[in-house]
Amino acid sequence: MDRNTKIVLEGTHLMLDTFGCSKKALGNQELIKEFLSRLPEELGMKKLIQPYLVAYPGGDSWDRGGITAIMLIAESHISIHTFPEDGFFTADVYSCKPFDVEKALKLFREYFKGKDEKIQVAKRELEFVRTQNLAMLMNKAK
Repeated sequence: MDRNTKIVLEGTHLMLDTFGCSKKALGNQELIKEFLSRLPEELGMKKLIQPYLVAYPGGDSWDRGGITAIMLIAESHISIHTFPEDGFFTADVYSCKPFDVEKALKLFREYFKGKDEKIQVAKRELEFVRTQNLAMLMNKAK
């Protein structure tokens, strides 16, 4: 790619909070791995790693434990934080290119069986010429 090529990023960021989910699904590490492996394929994204999961037993706060998982994709990332005791999860799907939000929501619903959702979608639009922006950043760093 020419260093003076104009780059246009038209990213989509889905932020999803879902209640009334299957507690069994929210605590199932294998199911979450399968979900995180399947979602990028469904959305036409390129996986960079296998899903990475951490089970947290809970602590002194309201958090009674759950699973935090992330899938790094070439376009950015997908993350989910589950709270099985409360039947709740929060998730982010961020991509530097647009994706089918309804298709993503359909897959979340299929896997986690939520009853109530808070859906937020942000658009990130950025246009720049690589050489000009890099030169500007280098001058600021001096």
